[in-house]
Amino acid sequence: MTRTPPTAAELALAAEIDRLGLTATCHQLERWRAKRWLAPTDQWSDPATSELRPDIVHRAAWLAVLSRPGRGISWIGWTFWAIDDTEQTAALLRQALIRTIQLPLRRAGITLDQIPHGDSDTAFETRQNLAELLLRGRRAIGRDLDGLLRTHAGPAGITLPEPRTVSNPFDAALIRIGARLLTGGTADVSPEELTDAWRSVWTGPPEQLDRITAAHLAADHAGTDLHAISPWLTDCPDWSTPSSKQTRACCARRSAHAPRPPPR
Repeated sequence: MTRTPPTAAELALAAEIDRLGLTATCHQLERWRAKRWLAPTDQWSDPATSELRPDIVHRAAWLAVLSRPGRGISWIGWTFWAIDDTEQTAALLRQALIRTIQLPLRRAGITLDQIPHGDSDTAFETRQNLAELLLRGRRAIGRDLDGLLRTHAGPAGITLPEPRTVSNPFDAALIRIGARLLTGGTADVSPEELTDAWRSVWTGPPEQLDRITAAHLAADHAGTDLHAISPWLTDCPDWSTPSSKQTRACCARRSAHAPRPPPR
């Protein structure tokens, strides 16, 4: 199949990326535009100067850094969609989130129709059983991965930053709570259970978890629910049909600061 000859803008951007010590072909730029990770070509230049916009070069440089044979852009692509926050990127982000959330359910052979609504004992027990089904055959890693890494880094002369979050995100306590959240939402998991699961692997400042616990206690005293019910258990609109308001809200929650420029 004959490809469209590269435009002057594509050649200029590819040359700028090369100047940064990275590689991005015109065909890659075309694919990134198709994925909506990169703006359309007519938006690359500053109308006043006709020069390439720095943010376009910055974005393309990051895509070049992340592009490796046989590997995807991963969640950084989601970040770019959220930052751009257009109707199209919001829809793409929404679809990606839905596919990711549903993936463990599909692997376990669970359909959304099997997850019962309501707070009856029978519904609760069914959701707990489905959570156990999600865990079947899944290997939890019980080791302190952060500690193991630090044990080997020291003798090798490698200085690691201080721990800030959890020692092992695949710990059995977190995996089990995660399965219950996926099938039943926060209605099936008490704030104390969730905090205890995090505390068992928490390596950051203990006062952070103390503040979370205090916030939950204050909210409970005020009759305020800090958690959102699982989307599987509410009457939310069909997720397969994005609405403008929902997708914009989705992007607003996922928006983050742009990644720092890659090293030159």
